[in-house]
Amino acid sequence: DGFAIGGSLGADRAEMLQLLRFLVPLLPADKPNHLLGIADPESSAAVVPLGIDTMDSCNPTRIARHGTLLCTGGELKIKQSRFLDDHGPIDPAVETISHSRAYLHHLFKQHEPLYMTLA
Repeated sequence: DGFAIGGSLGADRAEMLQLLRFLVPLLPADKPNHLLGIADPESSAAVVPLGIDTMDSCNPTRIARHGTLLCTGGELKIKQSRFLDDHGPIDPAVETISHSRAYLHHLFKQHEPLYMTLA
């Protein structure tokens, strides 16, 4: 059991952070805080130090549909032709992803449903 924080949290990231700086200290410290609908990696990184434990977002799925993957080194635009013969890992920092950039590039270009599962 914990607390879900969501809805419209300000007009922009700065207002959202200001609201969270006010709100999170009022919540019990022994309960997890879940933030609903965070849309981008920058916001995700900004809310963790404020006491947000978990969050959800449709953004990674939305941008993956258009050929962009979120990796530890930043965005990877897998639809670019430079990945046609790139048999390196999707994210070298994540050993559990066993498919190559070339394979995901192929799946994306062929509109294979498996792409969205792996992306």
